[in-house]
Amino acid sequence: MDAEYQYVVGKLQDALAVDPRVNALDVKIVIRGGKVHLIGEIATEERRAAVADVVTELLPGVEVRNELTVLEVVQSAQTEVIGA
Repeated sequence: MDAEYQYVVGKLQDALAVDPRVNALDVKIVIRGGKVHLIGEIATEERRAAVADVVTELLPGVEVRNELTVLEVVQSAQTEVIGA
């Protein structure tokens, strides 16, 4: 990896971490063939879209492939009772 690649990836990761729409530290960013690939899991569909928006704002004109998966939150069917 060259220094420019690492700089761009680092800049994107920093932006995703501090942007209030996203606040994500665990999005993997891969730049391949002139495209930015976003990989990982995210909490909501809104955040998934916001991640792509932030990257597009920083790198206008670059194709962004949003491969993020939205986590499914499953609620327990039973209430947990803690005995005394």
